[in-house]
Amino acid sequence: MGGFLSWWDGVELWLSGLGFVVQTAIVMPVVLVLAYGIAVLLDGALGNGIRLLRRALHRDQEPS
Repeated sequence: MGGFLSWWDGVELWLSGLGFVVQTAIVMPVVLVLAYGIAVLLDGALGNGIRLLRRALHRDQEPS
């Protein structure tokens, strides 16, 4: 873990030394890819959750 934190500190120092436009050009693609990945995961999880809830509600409404 210490190695990763040391690497991250180096990246952070390197990035903070760059100009704003260059920082933005480097950071935005990374942030957009992460946001897209999180959105896809949440969409799948929520879609499956809604499907399970509908199945459970439909099961409760069937006449026995």
